[in-house]
Amino acid sequence: MIYDRFGKQDRKLEALMKTRRLIAVIIALCCLVGAPLSVGAAGMEFALNGVRFNGALLGFLPVPTGADIELRFPVLGDSLLYTIRLAGGFEDRLILRDDSDGSPIAKPASFPDPYWFHWPNAEVDTGILYRLLPGDVGPKVELFGLARGRWESNSADLSTAYFPDAQGLLSVSFLGGIGVDAVEKSPSRLKSGYAGEISFEYAPAALAFSGDTDFYRATATIEGYLPLFSSGKSDLDAVSIFAAGYLTGDYAGGSNIPLYVLTSFGGRAIRDGLGDSIRGYRTWGYEATTKAEASFDLRFIGPGLFGLAGLRPMAYLFGDAGYFDGLYKCPDAATGGDKNGLIFSAGAGAAINVFDFAQIGARAGYKFPVDDPLYALYTPGGERFFWNITFLLHF
Repeated sequence: MIYDRFGKQDRKLEALMKTRRLIAVIIALCCLVGAPLSVGAAGMEFALNGVRFNGALLGFLPVPTGADIELRFPVLGDSLLYTIRLAGGFEDRLILRDDSDGSPIAKPASFPDPYWFHWPNAEVDTGILYRLLPGDVGPKVELFGLARGRWESNSADLSTAYFPDAQGLLSVSFLGGIGVDAVEKSPSRLKSGYAGEISFEYAPAALAFSGDTDFYRATATIEGYLPLFSSGKSDLDAVSIFAAGYLTGDYAGGSNIPLYVLTSFGGRAIRDGLGDSIRGYRTWGYEATTKAEASFDLRFIGPGLFGLAGLRPMAYLFGDAGYFDGLYKCPDAATGGDKNGLIFSAGAGAAINVFDFAQIGARAGYKFPVDDPLYALYTPGGERFFWNITFLLHF
């Protein structure tokens, strides 16, 4: 804090200093963005990493309202690359904590609500990748160092006394780590191989322009695919079966951890937290500093439809397991002192794979809340069966 000569907090000067820091960061990011453009577009890589959805606009069907894209520019041959990732959307979001004392709350019965609101958000990740192995023969191995700028417009009706980012967030963090990718996908959409990443993220308080973030987190992820069966006269009419597994763990610490960190898994591609990762449970819930998830799918891929290899029916069986510990700023009385849990779910689904852009379908399953202090609050009726419309695969 900054004080004037009479010993009182000088909020105007604090705001001015924050504004100056923000301008300096924006200028630095713009310089980084502009640097690779002079290299030229030759060899540029583009990836559409995902689509963002809003589930409140129609109320019965999620609507695409955002995207996540990445551009990579060669700086030094094929080894050193500049990367910029742009992600954001106009989504809906829940904050399932009472802003006066931090107690967990149930999902509001209707939209809009101070705890269920439209959520404009944006993120820019920019930095350098160095490929130890290019992936032409064997796995692709990358070292990365990134700056991450994140903006959120949360709920203006909530107090910031307990969660400083409840109304909004604007901050910069730094991310570094190593990733490996040896996943291959055949023309018949049969996957094989493995991929993984280890990363560490740090957000200093000095670069929290709003929301007062000050945190660090470490994340590890691994996924693998094992072909089991494939038959057909050609790739177009091939029928395939493969097993898919995903495992991730996340630990966060610091004096002020924002809600989006508590409800997500970190890394270059931020993944939704336990409420989404363990299929069937409450989204945006389980705001934990320590969390882990394991998922397993058995996927059946059918032949191409209408003579198109990228348009295929698929079906799958799934099982998920999750663990959480350290419910952040949660009073003991709210959970009976139990701030950790173990949750499971299993089920099946079917979808149409639309040119690897979306998987439109439905899934259903059954929940096994083995040790969940929040289940009765999140699911007042105690129901175990669930189903929902899907637009993307789980992983």
